[in-house]
Amino acid sequence: MENETVKEVPEFYRDLRKDTDVNGLWHFSHRHHPGTRKPVRTPENKPHRIDFGWNLIFPNHNGTIEIEVGSGRGGFLAEYAARHPEISILGSEWDTTWAYFAAKRLLEKKVPAAMLRGDIFYFLRDCVPSESVDAFHMYFPDPWPKERHHKNRLLRPEFLAEVARVLKPGKRFFYWGTDHAEYNELALETFDAFDGATVTERNSAEPTDGIRTNFEKKYIKEGRPIYRSLVIFEK
Repeated sequence: MENETVKEVPEFYRDLRKDTDVNGLWHFSHRHHPGTRKPVRTPENKPHRIDFGWNLIFPNHNGTIEIEVGSGRGGFLAEYAARHPEISILGSEWDTTWAYFAAKRLLEKKVPAAMLRGDIFYFLRDCVPSESVDAFHMYFPDPWPKERHHKNRLLRPEFLAEVARVLKPGKRFFYWGTDHAEYNELALETFDAFDGATVTERNSAEPTDGIRTNFEKKYIKEGRPIYRSLVIFEK
C-alpha cells in the first residue's frame, strides 16, 4: 500500500559475557532495567557495537575461525571440532537449555569449540570484525513453517550481508542443509540473488566430513528428503 508505514525495529543494548558455571559458554543477551526483564533501548535507536576480538573466546586460536548457526545439542559441532583441532569453531543456539547441553558436551569431548547463547545475527552485526571468519555451517534450522512466523527465519538478505562482511577474502564456504522443501527453495533463491554467493552443489552435497546431525539421522529414518547445498562466497 502506498501510505503503509514501516514499523521501526527497536535497538537494544546486548552484552557478551562468559557463563560463570560452564566453561566455553558465552551469553549474548539483552541488558535489562534493574529488577525487571525489560530490555534497555539504545540512544537514538542505534545499534550497540561491542569491542570484540576472537581471542576473547579463543585465546589460543591460530587464526582459523568457523561458525555453526543453530547448533542444537551440539552433535555436529562436537564431532567436527574433534576431527579438526586446528579450527576454532563457535556454535550458536538461542535456546538456553540446548546451549547449555551443547556446551557441556564440548567440555566432555575437550575440543577447541565454544557455544554462544543468543541471536547470531546481532552477534555478527554488532561484535564480529570484518574479514575474520573462514566458513559457516547451517544445518536443519527451525523452518518456522507457519506463514505468520516466516519473519523469524534467519536466512534472509540482511543475514547474508553480515556473513559476507565477516568472511575472509577468497573463496569461503557456507554449508547448508534442511529437510524442509519450502524453506530450502526460499534459501536457495536468497543465495542465488545475493551478489558474491554461488551455489556450487545444489541439493546434492554430501554431509560435511560425512557427519550427519541428530536431526538428519532422525529425518532419514522417517523417510524425509534431505536437501544439502554448498555455497561459495567470493570476494
